[in-house]
Amino acid sequence: MINDIKKINEQIDYKNEHESHFEISIQSNLKQIKYLQKKINSLYKKIQEIEELALKKEKEMQTLMSGISHDIRTPLTSMQGYLKLIEETSDEEEKKKYLDTIEYRLETLKTILEDLFLHSKINDSDYQIKKEEFEIYPFICKVLASFYYDFDSKNIEPVILFSNEHLLLNANQEMTMRMLQNLVNNALKHGKNYFEINEENGIISFINNIDNNKQFDLESIFDRFYKGDQARHQNSTGLGLSIVKKIVEIHNWSIKATLDNDILIITINTNI
Repeated sequence: MINDIKKINEQIDYKNEHESHFEISIQSNLKQIKYLQKKINSLYKKIQEIEELALKKEKEMQTLMSGISHDIRTPLTSMQGYLKLIEETSDEEEKKKYLDTIEYRLETLKTILEDLFLHSKINDSDYQIKKEEFEIYPFICKVLASFYYDFDSKNIEPVILFSNEHLLLNANQEMTMRMLQNLVNNALKHGKNYFEINEENGIISFINNIDNNKQFDLESIFDRFYKGDQARHQNSTGLGLSIVKKIVEIHNWSIKATLDNDILIITINTNI
């Protein structure tokens, strides 16, 4: 047994010195030694998993910071350009047009920063939410009303079909509002012609047509930084649907996305 333990120690020393991932392995007929090998290898496997997870998180954070930095610089640079144009023109109509654009860029920047703050907050393991019972239908109407001009500019008239307009949810109101805002905003960014929200027995679906030439990866649609159309939506963190999914999970609901030809359906089951 002593020789077996000595061999195990030698292999452990080698693993630690060379940061190798080979398994501890010696030939022994002793049950205790076999058990010890198994436990040591199991421990090293767990350490490796933790290291890989930490590396992944570090890379994700680097990606997040790089993406956020770019997303913040873009509207700021744009605003600087329009401020310069305002200084150079004496046409009041032109000035108003430039100011409207600057206001839009400021709203874009505000959304980016809010996404980043909320993403950090809801991914904190110590974060606690306050739930209360309320009707979801008025919430949805309020959110849609706030996007009136966005829908109008795309000639879309939202459709709301609820089997129960007095449906009660036990949820955090602020998070629910943000979840709905992100879902509607996603439909406006990627959709065309049609948008519908329907509810049946506590299952709420968000339905919109998408451009035929858009490539959607349903496996990644709720991942952080996924943007669907990188070229056309650079002023987006790609956190929108990731935040939606996290809010759904915090409430112990479920969410899924399906694609039928050019119709994207995001469904939230609030009954779970």
